[in-house]
Amino acid sequence: MTVLLLLLALLPIATLPDVPPQLKCLVESYPGALCSATATELVWCDGTRMPYRTGPERTTHAERLANGDLADQMRQTYTPFVPATPPAVDQEPGRIRNEAFFAKLYGNTKAEVLAHTTRLTWLDGKILRVTTRFGIDQRLAAVRDELRTLPGKVAAPAFQTEGTLVWRTIRGTTRRSAHAYAMAIDVGVPVSDYWQWHAPDAQGKLAFRNRMPIEVVRVFEKHGFVWGGRWYHYDTMHFEFRPELLHPACVGGNTVRQ
Repeated sequence: MTVLLLLLALLPIATLPDVPPQLKCLVESYPGALCSATATELVWCDGTRMPYRTGPERTTHAERLANGDLADQMRQTYTPFVPATPPAVDQEPGRIRNEAFFAKLYGNTKAEVLAHTTRLTWLDGKILRVTTRFGIDQRLAAVRDELRTLPGKVAAPAFQTEGTLVWRTIRGTTRRSAHAYAMAIDVGVPVSDYWQWHAPDAQGKLAFRNRMPIEVVRVFEKHGFVWGGRWYHYDTMHFEFRPELLHPACVGGNTVRQ
């Protein structure tokens, strides 16, 4: 079995039969952690096999948010580099995260996460703790340096950060925040909008709000970070490293995969 796993890990993902594109995007986005896939599983480089789907299919967005599997995580496509427009109800690629997947990538405890972090100085002089996994610290440094080249008024919101690593759950939930893994950053709070700061309308729908310059968003997206402003439950200060959603085979027109 060990030899078989080794051979499978060495086989290029493109040559494997019946591998869904979403699994291909995951494998190719996290080299060194994920080595291969089958039609139904991810194969980690340490031999761990993680199912793409677990249990009966979740039928509501709330269920997928609360306990999503990898199929739920990859169900919606992310479209980078386009203008900031109101997403459809519950269209929010990247907001659903399979916790077991991210814990294995970055660490299941604060100590495990910290063991793979380094210090990074942001534009406002704040020292951040950023994971070194998958070169995220270097990617965020490239974002910082490119933001400096934007016109002053455009880049100004991104100069102020509220930080990266915070070991916590998302308020009002039991779900771990992306910040717990030191792979997310919040910038521009004074011009930010967050869905919980505003009441829905009489029909219960959220009105989209955004003051984050799209030029800033595009810099982050260029380096592998998705933006919370592309979510129906918007969080316009929030950026997190999600290369699987920006993989050429998995980006799209904000459609839902069946």
